[in-house]
Amino acid sequence: MAFADNHVGLTQDDEFSGMHTALTLQPQMADPATSTTQIAIYNKLVGGIPEMFFRPRANQTPIQMTYPSIKADLTTTQYSFVAGPFIIYGGKITNPTQGQTVTLTPGTTLIFVDLIIANSNTLPNQIAMAIPTNIAGTSFDIRYHAVITSNFDVYYYAVGI
Repeated sequence: MAFADNHVGLTQDDEFSGMHTALTLQPQMADPATSTTQIAIYNKLVGGIPEMFFRPRANQTPIQMTYPSIKADLTTTQYSFVAGPFIIYGGKITNPTQGQTVTLTPGTTLIFVDLIIANSNTLPNQIAMAIPTNIAGTSFDIRYHAVITSNFDVYYYAVGI
């Protein structure tokens, strides 16, 4: 009966028979050991928050795969990870102030930032447009043009190295 949880039924007659539908990882107290022929993907608490980790073979340094990108409050926390030299960030900030500074983590050097305003109302004949300014290290400022007369969201996409 336990197999029925988080699995496609064994009697289903297709290529998905018996496969997982969800994977639950209980937090580990320490990084698991890996041999020269093993890797590990696991959950570990970081500051009391569960985060996903990858440990390469032969006990190489673990790589954290999830990061809270913005720590201003719970409504703006987003997660990012990409293997290789780049870190891709994506997220939403609700009702930012003009000139608000956004600092992303983990620390990188930003090489690209794009902003889009959504869910906004403006005065007649105006177009809501946001641009990132003062891009330095892991931070950028949000500047927007037009008089926005309602609550609005700014979505960001950034790349760091």
